[in-house]
Parts: sequence; C-alpha cells; structure tokens
Amino acid sequence: MRFRLLICILAAFLLLVPAAGAQDSASPIEPASADMMDPLANISYPPPVYVVRDSVDIRGTADLPGLRTLYIEFRELDLGMMAGEGESQWFPATLPRIAAVVDDVLGTWNTASLPDGLYELQLMVNTGEAAQPVARVSPIRIENNPPEHAMVMMPAEAASDMDEMTDDMPDDMPEEPADDMTDDMPEDSMDDMTDDMADEPVDDVPQYAGPYIEVTVPGANVRSGDSTAYPLVGLLLEGNTAPIKGISAWNTGWWYIELPNGRTGFIAPFIVNAIGETSAVPAIQPPPLPPTPVPTIAPPPPAPVAPPAPENGPNLVIDGSPFVSPHPATCNQTYTIRVRVKNIGTARSGGGLIEIVDSRRDGAGREVTYTPFRQLDPGQSADSEAKITPKVHHSELHHINLNVDYDNRVAETNENDNRAAAAPYILQKGGC
Repeated sequence: MRFRLLICILAAFLLLVPAAGAQDSASPIEPASADMMDPLANISYPPPVYVVRDSVDIRGTADLPGLRTLYIEFRELDLGMMAGEGESQWFPATLPRIAAVVDDVLGTWNTASLPDGLYELQLMVNTGEAAQPVARVSPIRIENNPPEHAMVMMPAEAASDMDEMTDDMPDDMPEEPADDMTDDMPEDSMDDMTDDMADEPVDDVPQYAGPYIEVTVPGANVRSGDSTAYPLVGLLLEGNTAPIKGISAWNTGWWYIELPNGRTGFIAPFIVNAIGETSAVPAIQPPPLPPTPVPTIAPPPPAPVAPPAPENGPNLVIDGSPFVSPHPATCNQTYTIRVRVKNIGTARSGGGLIEIVDSRRDGAGREVTYTPFRQLDPGQSADSEAKITPKVHHSELHHINLNVDYDNRVAETNENDNRAAAAPYILQKGGC
C-alpha cells in the first residue's frame, strides 16, 4: 500500500515540473508605461491608485480630429462588475467643453459630496453623433474624511525648531506636574475663571443680525450665479452657516450669501435651511454666464486661398411665449404648459431637458417638472409639453420660469439666452 502511494506522488511531481518550467520561461508581466497612452486622448492626472479630496483638476489631452465636445465621467468601482455581473451607471464629473485640450486641465471634479471609496474616471469625446469613451483611469480613491488613526506628520522645519527650543531649556528645570499649578491657585480665582468662560459666546452659534442659511448636506457648492452652469466661488460643509444677503431675481429660489472670507455668491435652496425672516431680503440680479468658447480650426498648409475658420455650434432658445392652460391655474389642480424649443445656432444640437418652475417670487412653494426635447438641426424647432400641479400659496402671485437644457447636456455657443418666463398669474383657491 505504501509503495502504491509513493508511485502516485512521484507521478504527480513529474506532471508539475514542465508546467512550472514554462511559467518561469515566460516574460514577466510589467505595468503599462506612459508611452502606451494615446497622445491625442488621455488622462494624465490623477494617475491610477491615487488619493484625491475636495476639488480636483483633471489633466490630460483631448485633441481628436473632428472634436465637438469633451467631458469627464465617474462611477464607483464595483467588485461585482469586475466579476462580470453588469455595468454600473456613469455620472458626469465635469461640464462639457467644446475646445480641444492639449496637456492641460480637462475639467474640475468636485468630490466633496461623494462618499469615500474607490472610483474610476473616463474621458468622453464626441466626434460624431454621440460621445464615446476614449480613456479611463482606475482605481481612484476619494478620501475627504481620513480615518481617526491617520497622523499628520510635523514638517522638518518645525521639528528642528522644537529641538532647538528644548535644547535651550535648562537641564535643572523641575518636573512639576500641571495639576500642582492649579492646586496652588486660590479657589476664588478658579471660580472667577470658570465664570468668565461661561459668559463668553460659543463660536458654533451664528451671531448674525439678519436671516442666515445652514447647510444640510455633506458638501454644498457656492457659485457666482443661480445655477450649476456658473463657476464655483466657495464650498460649505454640513452644519456651516452664512448670512443671507439677498435672493435671485430670476425666481429660482437661490440664496445670495456671504462667505466667511468676505466673498459672496449663490447657493441652492434645497441643500440648506433658511433661518429667520427672509421676506424682505432684496432681489439680486445674477451676472451673465461666461460665454462658451467657440473652437477654432487650425489653418491648412499654405495654399492660394485659405478658408476662414468657421464658428460652429448649436444655440437653443424658447421660441415665442409658452402656452399655459388653464390660465390662471387653480390650487391643487393640474395645468398644462406647452413650450417650443428652437435651435438658432449653426450646428445640430443633441436632445436635452427643459426645467419648468412654478413658485412665488421668493422661490417658496416651488413645483418643478422637466420635459424632454429631441435633437434639432439649425433653424429647426419642436414642441414639448409638461404638467404641473401647484399645491400652496393660493390667492398669491405665481411665476412660471423655464430653463432650456438646464443640466447642460448640449454645449452651446451662447448659454445666456436659455431662460424664459410665462405670464405670471394669481393662483385660484379652488379646493385648497
């Protein structure tokens, strides 16, 4: 029996020897080098296996022929997806751009409101009918809340200064515990100190003369205007407060606030609580959106006649006055609003969404709905229809404001003419 067992072990060993030899003779697997990146479409920063936090400038190159738009997407890294269980959804990380980028900033990714964990990025480029992924970086770790055991190392300069301070101290200093110092103080002095501390104001309680906001989400962007299309001017964290200086004159409900550093900007009303009396705050006119740069085409090689570089891009507007029926509306009853979208630009536009908001001037009682529109050729228009049911603030003046392509799915040559308004009305009481 022992002899048969020895023969089986020897046979198994002989079968394994050729396989091990083949593995040793194969070329080692090495990480991909930078030379393997597409020089016309890549993400150079952040690199794989990198930790980021707050706002991150994503750098790289997007200079493919026929480029129309480019943007960055992100998603959480799902281990189930890696095992072949299906793809998870991608989300936009940056606003679209229509100008080529060569070894520069592709866009800024704000990670403050995302949960910590592993993510991946991909560069999307549109050179035809739809955007396609052309570069991907994975994994990227977001760590806005480091673990408690993470240590912040003291800079070398500070450490050397500390050593010099301890070297200058006399060697014969008594090692008296700190508790002995308080024991030597009279009890009356200790009571006075604690009374003074109790009278001092607590820094966490806002000391504002007027109304203020309190942030209710992990991270809240403050922008130069009253939509996500405006650039950032600051960031507030959950629980932070800021005084209210006004409200958007566009009836979007965005509050105009002052940051601790003295800068001012707008913040969305649905991520904060407004505390105090806000009915008398002034209406603030947001600044115009910065124009979207129009890409320029490099001139061809020297020729008898060089064609001029064309300006090319879609431009969406509300064509005519929106149709509302019935008008005026009645509380807790649905009314219909019909909108005509027109492309007055020089290139085909993709489809998108129209945001329709019914509210008072100060943004209270907001009822919001969205209606899609299809892609439009230059000069072409299309009708879209939506329904809204106002439920509060009857017998008061209501405004209906519209924003074409509110989420910036279409990169336009002019982003300043996307807004319009229907005729205001007094909401009838009805059954409310």
